[in-house]
Amino acid sequence: MNIRTIYTFVIAIFFMTISCKSETKNTGINEVKKEVIADNESAVINTETTILITDEVTEASTKKVETKSADAQLDAKTPSKTKQAKDKVDTKPSNSPIKPTTNESTTIPEKPVLKDEIILDDKPVSPKNDKVEVVKQEVEKVEKPKKPSKNTKPENPVLYDIPVGYPNHKLFDGFLGAFVSNSGVVNYSGMKKKEADLNAYLTSLEKTKFNTRWSRSEKLSFWINAYNAYTIKLILDNYPVKKITDLYGGKPWDKKWIKLDGKTLSLNNIENDIIRPEFKEPRIHFAVNCAAKSCPPILNSAFTASNLEKKLQSQTKKFINNTQHNTLGKSKITISKIFDWYGADFGNVASFVAKYANSTVKPTAKIKFNEYDWALNGK
Repeated sequence: MNIRTIYTFVIAIFFMTISCKSETKNTGINEVKKEVIADNESAVINTETTILITDEVTEASTKKVETKSADAQLDAKTPSKTKQAKDKVDTKPSNSPIKPTTNESTTIPEKPVLKDEIILDDKPVSPKNDKVEVVKQEVEKVEKPKKPSKNTKPENPVLYDIPVGYPNHKLFDGFLGAFVSNSGVVNYSGMKKKEADLNAYLTSLEKTKFNTRWSRSEKLSFWINAYNAYTIKLILDNYPVKKITDLYGGKPWDKKWIKLDGKTLSLNNIENDIIRPEFKEPRIHFAVNCAAKSCPPILNSAFTASNLEKKLQSQTKKFINNTQHNTLGKSKITISKIFDWYGADFGNVASFVAKYANSTVKPTAKIKFNEYDWALNGK
């Protein structure tokens, strides 16, 4: 290789080296320029953002001030929302559950009030919850059962021997036990001294209010006792008297002077218009007493619903087998005039007598009736 060629190669390498350095320098400068430009752009963006934020804050503050000013003007013309809410609450029924508000300056929530909402103590209450509260109040309004008053009588008396509103038959029972013997002889002079006791019983009869709940036995025992008690009263009012037929022209049973069940009755009304047609019980003729010796002896105790059947049976049997009133034979019987007067109640009289007789009596037995002694059945 000659010198000229070498020289040319060296120069080429030299220029290549210079060229590479120049490109590297330019590249670095360009990178620096890019970084500076990027930083500048970021600064500009940040600056613009800051300006925008500042403008927004300023605008918001201005709007807030304007809003407050508008609100102040509105408050001066119209009542506050809290006042409107309270006015609405005041229009609710007085039994609405309103909690007391202790802080008048309570801030109203920013949440907009719905069309159907009511502000109650600064808390929105929906119509649904309000209805629930109303229902709850209505349930709480239900009255608790009141304790019965001491003076309140039950609407439906319990059926005891002496229920509330029923006659006190025990008064009459004690009175009879004190002045009537086991054989039915009456101590009228002793009764006269204790007439107030009989009057107390008659008053209880007069004040009795008849009830559809009364059983048949209660009704029948009432009327039997009433008949006997007023018969005794009739004798005591005219005592001393030898016989009951001496009173009221011989017809004391037709005199109307007994006040029961809102009516004025006679003894005949009780027996023939009430007891006989209503109860159709022939044995009552041995229970009611007409204050005469020939009458079946009066029982020395009162009739009640619980003892009625037993006493009707025993009184009938005693009277039919009492030789002072009846003489019984197998084919012939001589019996009380009662069987004649009230024959329709007994049906076949001989058969009825035979049913209770201690001896044999044929249903075809001949019947004769005794004369009736109206002398007083006591002294």
